[in-house]
Amino acid sequence: MLLFICSQALCNLEEDIYTAISRDWQTKPLEYFTQGVSYVSSPMFNALPPGILYLCEKRDIAKHGVVGFIGNCITVLPLKYVINRERPNDDHGRWDSSFPSGHTTFAFTQAVVYSHHYPQIKFPLFLYAGIVGFSRIYQGEHYPTDVIGGAALGLLTGYLTIKIFK
Repeated sequence: MLLFICSQALCNLEEDIYTAISRDWQTKPLEYFTQGVSYVSSPMFNALPPGILYLCEKRDIAKHGVVGFIGNCITVLPLKYVINRERPNDDHGRWDSSFPSGHTTFAFTQAVVYSHHYPQIKFPLFLYAGIVGFSRIYQGEHYPTDVIGGAALGLLTGYLTIKIFK
Protein backbone atom coordinates (compact mmCIF):
# COMPACT_ATOMS: atom_id res chain seq x y z
CA MET A 1 0.00 0.00 0.00
CA LEU A 2 2.80 2.41 0.92
CA LEU A 3 4.59 1.61 -2.33
CA PHE A 4 1.45 2.39 -4.30
CA ILE A 5 1.00 5.71 -2.50
CA CYS A 6 4.65 6.66 -3.11
CA SER A 7 4.51 5.69 -6.78
CA GLN A 8 1.29 7.66 -7.24
CA ALA A 9 2.86 10.69 -5.54
CA LEU A 10 5.88 10.47 -7.86
CA CYS A 11 3.62 10.20 -10.92
CA ASN A 12 1.67 13.25 -9.76
CA LEU A 13 4.91 15.16 -9.15
CA GLU A 14 6.18 14.28 -12.61
CA GLU A 15 2.91 15.39 -14.20
CA ASP A 16 3.01 18.67 -12.24
CA ILE A 17 6.59 19.36 -13.37
CA TYR A 18 5.73 18.47 -16.96
CA THR A 19 2.66 20.74 -16.92
CA ALA A 20 4.56 23.64 -15.39
CA ILE A 21 7.38 23.47 -17.94
CA SER A 22 5.45 22.54 -21.08
CA ARG A 23 2.31 24.62 -20.54
CA ASP A 24 2.62 27.21 -17.79
CA TRP A 25 6.00 28.68 -18.82
CA GLN A 26 5.11 29.24 -22.47
CA THR A 27 6.52 32.41 -24.03
CA LYS A 28 7.27 33.08 -27.68
CA PRO A 29 11.02 33.75 -27.18
CA LEU A 30 11.46 30.57 -25.12
CA GLU A 31 9.38 28.59 -27.61
CA TYR A 32 11.59 29.71 -30.51
CA PHE A 33 14.75 29.09 -28.49
CA THR A 34 13.74 25.56 -27.49
CA GLN A 35 12.64 24.75 -31.03
CA GLY A 36 16.10 25.74 -32.22
CA VAL A 37 17.77 23.70 -29.50
CA SER A 38 15.64 20.66 -30.37
CA TYR A 39 16.55 21.04 -34.03
CA VAL A 40 20.33 21.38 -33.58
CA SER A 41 20.41 18.62 -30.95
CA SER A 42 18.75 16.09 -33.23
CA PRO A 43 20.58 12.79 -32.76
CA MET A 44 21.61 12.63 -36.42
CA PHE A 45 23.46 15.95 -36.06
CA ASN A 46 25.64 14.26 -33.43
CA ALA A 47 27.49 12.50 -36.24
CA LEU A 48 28.84 15.86 -37.47
CA PRO A 49 31.35 16.72 -34.70
CA PRO A 50 33.35 13.48 -35.09
CA GLY A 51 33.49 14.03 -38.85
CA ILE A 52 34.71 17.58 -38.43
CA LEU A 53 37.25 16.51 -35.81
CA TYR A 54 38.50 13.77 -38.11
CA LEU A 55 38.99 16.28 -40.95
CA CYS A 56 40.88 18.52 -38.50
CA GLU A 57 43.18 15.56 -37.75
CA LYS A 58 41.88 15.06 -34.21
CA ARG A 59 41.41 11.36 -34.85
CA ASP A 60 41.42 10.13 -31.24
CA ILE A 61 38.72 12.59 -30.29
CA ALA A 62 36.78 11.76 -33.46
CA LYS A 63 37.03 8.05 -32.60
CA HIS A 64 35.52 8.66 -29.17
CA GLY A 65 32.74 10.73 -30.75
CA VAL A 66 31.91 7.95 -33.20
CA VAL A 67 32.00 5.25 -30.53
CA GLY A 68 29.74 7.35 -28.28
CA PHE A 69 27.35 7.92 -31.18
CA ILE A 70 27.21 4.21 -31.99
CA GLY A 71 26.83 3.36 -28.30
CA ASN A 72 23.84 5.67 -28.12
CA CYS A 73 22.27 4.17 -31.24
CA ILE A 74 22.56 0.61 -29.94
CA THR A 75 21.09 1.51 -26.55
CA VAL A 76 18.48 4.24 -27.15
CA LEU A 77 16.57 2.63 -30.01
CA PRO A 78 16.14 -0.80 -28.39
CA LEU A 79 15.13 0.82 -25.09
CA LYS A 80 12.53 2.95 -26.86
CA TYR A 81 11.20 -0.14 -28.64
CA VAL A 82 11.04 -2.34 -25.53
CA ILE A 83 9.73 0.25 -23.05
CA ASN A 84 7.35 1.85 -25.58
CA ARG A 85 6.24 4.66 -23.27
CA GLU A 86 3.68 6.94 -24.88
CA ARG A 87 4.87 10.49 -25.49
CA PRO A 88 3.04 13.27 -23.66
CA ASN A 89 1.73 14.60 -26.98
CA ASP A 90 0.35 11.13 -27.85
CA ASP A 91 2.42 11.09 -31.03
CA HIS A 92 4.75 8.12 -31.16
CA GLY A 93 5.58 4.92 -32.86
CA ARG A 94 7.26 1.96 -31.30
CA TRP A 95 10.73 3.15 -32.42
CA ASP A 96 9.98 6.74 -31.43
CA SER A 97 8.51 6.32 -27.99
CA SER A 98 9.18 8.62 -25.07
CA PHE A 99 11.68 6.81 -22.85
CA PRO A 100 14.56 7.59 -22.90
CA SER A 101 14.96 11.00 -24.49
CA GLY A 102 17.32 10.41 -27.41
CA HIS A 103 18.21 14.09 -27.78
CA THR A 104 19.20 14.23 -24.12
CA THR A 105 21.12 10.96 -24.25
CA PHE A 106 23.18 12.09 -27.23
CA ALA A 107 23.82 15.55 -25.72
CA PHE A 108 25.09 14.13 -22.42
CA THR A 109 27.28 11.56 -24.17
CA GLN A 110 28.84 14.35 -26.22
CA ALA A 111 29.34 16.44 -23.08
CA VAL A 112 31.23 13.61 -21.36
CA VAL A 113 33.34 12.68 -24.39
CA TYR A 114 34.29 16.17 -25.50
CA SER A 115 34.82 17.55 -21.98
CA HIS A 116 37.27 14.70 -21.42
CA HIS A 117 39.37 16.03 -24.29
CA TYR A 118 38.60 19.72 -23.75
CA PRO A 119 38.15 20.22 -19.99
CA GLN A 120 38.17 23.99 -20.40
CA ILE A 121 34.71 23.82 -22.04
CA LYS A 122 33.20 21.29 -19.64
CA PHE A 123 30.70 23.75 -18.14
CA PRO A 124 29.28 24.96 -21.49
CA LEU A 125 29.00 21.37 -22.76
CA PHE A 126 27.03 20.20 -19.73
CA LEU A 127 24.97 23.40 -19.70
CA TYR A 128 24.06 22.71 -23.33
CA ALA A 129 23.12 19.11 -22.48
CA GLY A 130 20.89 20.33 -19.64
CA ILE A 131 19.24 22.87 -21.94
CA VAL A 132 18.59 20.11 -24.46
CA GLY A 133 16.80 18.07 -21.79
CA PHE A 134 14.78 21.09 -20.67
CA SER A 135 13.82 21.85 -24.28
CA ARG A 136 12.43 18.35 -24.77
CA ILE A 137 10.06 18.81 -21.82
CA TYR A 138 9.23 22.40 -22.81
CA GLN A 139 8.35 21.29 -26.35
CA GLY A 140 5.97 18.66 -24.93
CA GLU A 141 7.96 15.76 -26.36
CA HIS A 142 9.08 14.10 -23.11
CA TYR A 143 8.24 13.69 -19.45
CA PRO A 144 10.89 14.65 -16.87
CA THR A 145 11.78 11.00 -16.18
CA ASP A 146 12.42 10.48 -19.91
CA VAL A 147 14.97 13.28 -19.76
CA ILE A 148 16.50 12.07 -16.49
CA GLY A 149 16.79 8.56 -17.96
CA GLY A 150 18.33 9.97 -21.14
CA ALA A 151 20.83 12.02 -19.13
CA ALA A 152 21.82 8.99 -17.04
CA LEU A 153 22.19 6.81 -20.13
CA GLY A 154 24.23 9.52 -21.87
CA LEU A 155 26.54 9.94 -18.88
CA LEU A 156 27.07 6.18 -18.69
CA THR A 157 27.66 5.83 -22.43
CA GLY A 158 30.12 8.73 -22.45
CA TYR A 159 31.98 7.39 -19.43
CA LEU A 160 32.22 3.88 -20.90
CA THR A 161 33.32 5.30 -24.25
CA ILE A 162 36.23 7.10 -22.60
CA LYS A 163 37.21 4.21 -20.30
CA ILE A 164 36.88 1.32 -22.74
CA PHE A 165 38.09 2.89 -25.98
CA LYS A 166 41.19 4.81 -24.93
